[in-house]
Amino acid sequence: MLEHLYHYFPTIDSTNTLAVNMAEQGAEHGTVIHADRQTGGRGRGGRQFESPAGGLYFSLILRPALDVSVLPLITLAAGTCLCASIREIAAVPVMMKWPNDLYLHERKLAGILTESGPIRRGRADFVVIGVGLNVTTTPEQFSSELRRKSISLAACSIDSVDSTGPTSCPQVDTLLPLLVKALHRASERLGEDREQLLAQWRAFDYLRGRQLHYVRHDKEVPATGIGLAEDGQYIILDCQGIEHRVTAGDLNPVRPVS
Repeated sequence: MLEHLYHYFPTIDSTNTLAVNMAEQGAEHGTVIHADRQTGGRGRGGRQFESPAGGLYFSLILRPALDVSVLPLITLAAGTCLCASIREIAAVPVMMKWPNDLYLHERKLAGILTESGPIRRGRADFVVIGVGLNVTTTPEQFSSELRRKSISLAACSIDSVDSTGPTSCPQVDTLLPLLVKALHRASERLGEDREQLLAQWRAFDYLRGRQLHYVRHDKEVPATGIGLAEDGQYIILDCQGIEHRVTAGDLNPVRPVS
């Protein structure tokens, strides 16, 4: 990661918001915006993304030579490569929850937000991939609604390449360059080996075979996760045995009774 492409802020409104603005002003491919915390972090559908201290929050600006037809898969590609990277770095069984969350031990570990620029000649001017990863955050730092749903790497007893003891976790300075590299690789793989990329995502699929609730337009449908379709939609089977291809809405797993 080149120094002139790296921009660090102790606190920022949103790394993605700044990255999009910079991309619109011509920021280079590979530019990274990194913050210790966000006051206005954004998630999918305009939702708030809580970003307390102790997390890794960054956005990467890419100008990939990707046809517009594969852009809907960029979030899946990013998730696949991030998941594989974290598994290797931290030795934890991270999974992918469609379409943009990383899960660990039944709880959310990270989220991804992708945004793209204007389409010209069949390609996007730029793509911004934002990542929020719980590294050392504790449940008490989140709102009451999220405390039971979130987990951090530090909450797991792991032995990593950056460890100084059996219960330490990778540090942000170690994680950031490796995850930025993973996102570059995601963009490349989407253009070169899309089928293998999607196959790897399926191997990390958290929802497959699980009982879940499909929520859209304030309606909740009990269903079972079937798996990822070739176009990036998610296939579910409702309680009447009818298949649905999900393009929007939430797929919430039914949590085990503890």
